[in-house]
Amino acid sequence: MKQMLHDYQVPMSEETLKGIAGEGPVDPSKAAVFESYVKTTAQGLYPTFAPQIKAGIPTAYLLDPYRQVGKQVLGEEFEPNFMGNTLHAKALNGNTDPTTGRPAPMSLDQWKDHLKTEPSFGWSNTQDGIQSRQSVLQAIHQSFSQGGQ
Repeated sequence: MKQMLHDYQVPMSEETLKGIAGEGPVDPSKAAVFESYVKTTAQGLYPTFAPQIKAGIPTAYLLDPYRQVGKQVLGEEFEPNFMGNTLHAKALNGNTDPTTGRPAPMSLDQWKDHLKTEPSFGWSNTQDGIQSRQSVLQAIHQSFSQGGQ
């Protein structure tokens, strides 16, 4: 049951989970009802992913491209917590659906920019961030050098 919650990115307290699961092995019919509940809850939590979730694709799989972009930008040790960290969750609600006006997931490019520009992620301290800063400083230096001649 914990795995289902993780797969569909549905937060639930340990107490609630214990209350639902009870002690010992979980009855298969109870597990099926719980899975249906988790999928329905995930559709409500992530409405832009609802059709895919309804089709049985776990939310964690749908979020994997965001996770992989995060690792490319910030390093392999970066593990976003889309349920518990508001800066990470911005990937899921940092854009606006033009049709409904509701929050929508960022594009992967927007997510990449967010990772680079939000100071708390520390991109400026990564190798790419340091190289980018050096390139900008070098371009400014060259601009002043050419302007002074």
